Amino acid sequence: MRVEAGHAAALRWLQERTGCVLTGTAKAVQAVDDTGRIRGVVGYDMWTVNAVQLHMAVDSPIVWRHLLRPALEYPFLQAGRSVLLGIIPASNMRSCAMARAAGFVESHRVRDGWAVGEDLVVHELRREDWRQSRKAGKCGQGRS
Repeated sequence: MRVEAGHAAALRWLQERTGCVLTGTAKAVQAVDDTGRIRGVVGYDMWTVNAVQLHMAVDSPIVWRHLLRPALEYPFLQAGRSVLLGIIPASNMRSCAMARAAGFVESHRVRDGWAVGEDLVVHELRREDWRQSRKAGKCGQGRS
């Protein structure tokens, strides 16, 4: 498995799996297997001067072992952003759990933000929390 910059095919793959609608400024990191098949993508969109929103999908949880670290290094170290945002419907418990495992913390909840009766959960990961967790040897463990 190799991790590399994703292009149009990776963005389409991500949109098909998540239902997100990406803008023209979206960028991606992809994990591909030895045959070149995309196995996971992290997309970055809604860029601000200091933050970016992430969209993530993998076809198997094992892909995270290869993809997670470079997926977080790109916006923090290469793109120079200090805040990463993940916006997830509250009913998507697997994605919320994955975000927490990667170090994201819930920063806001929009009541009925996804649908009537279903909240939208805003998660954030700050560069200083990510750096602290890396020093401690915990990939992605953020503040609690």
